[in-house]
Amino acid sequence: MKPIRLLNLGAIPAWQTQAIYHALAERMDAGSQDTILICRPSEPYLCLGYHQVFESIFDPRECQARGLPVIRRRLGGGATYLDQNQIFYQCVFHHSRMPVLLKDIYAFALAAPVLTLRRLGLAAQLRDTNEIEVNGKRIAGTGGGRIGEATVIVGNLLLDFDFAAMATVWHTPSPAFRALAEKALRDHIVRLNELLEPPPIGRLTDLLIDSFSNLIGRPLLPGVLSPEELAAARFEATELTSSECLALHGNGSESEAMRNLKISARAAIRYDVAKVSGYEVHGSFWVAEDRIREAMLDSVPGRDWRSSQERLIGTPMEKWISRLESLLEEPGSFEEGGNWQ
Repeated sequence: MKPIRLLNLGAIPAWQTQAIYHALAERMDAGSQDTILICRPSEPYLCLGYHQVFESIFDPRECQARGLPVIRRRLGGGATYLDQNQIFYQCVFHHSRMPVLLKDIYAFALAAPVLTLRRLGLAAQLRDTNEIEVNGKRIAGTGGGRIGEATVIVGNLLLDFDFAAMATVWHTPSPAFRALAEKALRDHIVRLNELLEPPPIGRLTDLLIDSFSNLIGRPLLPGVLSPEELAAARFEATELTSSECLALHGNGSESEAMRNLKISARAAIRYDVAKVSGYEVHGSFWVAEDRIREAMLDSVPGRDWRSSQERLIGTPMEKWISRLESLLEEPGSFEEGGNWQ
């Protein structure tokens, strides 16, 4: 089989980190050369999954206030904050030269970042098809899909992560949801800087490239972007950041805040509203393995919910309403009071 072109681009403008692989994928056919790109953004930005509604996920005013551009990719998965403390790997292969099954596609493309982490002495493993973990915590984001005739797998290695910036720009239904989301994010995401004294960016990049070279089964030949490819990437960037693209999947009216947020394969934040014993209860829940790990309740009229919050821990998420009703029916249930959070 033909060699794979390796584009080691280093630190590049944020728009290029998304637009280049889109440009290569959109123009790929069976005669095109497969490509692996390694890069990192020179400034922070936000990336939105293809199927997500922009204003349900991000607060546009907060994004603007923080100077964070938003780019929508033509791949699924969740929204994230990206910056220079993350190394990206992007595999753009013709679909005929990739495995057929999704799990095999991810196993093929993600073996190299897993090996890179193991060569650093970390017990990295692949979980739930496409999530890379170390010590039970996520250390890399990944995504993939078809763009034209190309199969594309993208991901990153986290040297560091700005949890506060990510939490601030979310469009959440309540302060409690945001607080739980940031807490869960900090609990379920691990960074290289936490685990060891990471090698310099250049050395880490070399390890990643060497891992791809050892595992991919085809030679990697260093290459460069052509002027035509860069021009195509500029066009893609215009499309991916356009108001029309960002508004994709919206209904033209003000969007509701998100009610579900996946943090990792092990954790999610959920929001629900229910009428319970004369109260309109607004609940934000940290859910792990479909059971409540932490709950924060608010209501109209107001009430002290602290005891109920604690006793909801361990309840299956789908049974939180019936469990809360049973708690309120117990003798000696607490009196109405302030609105506690």
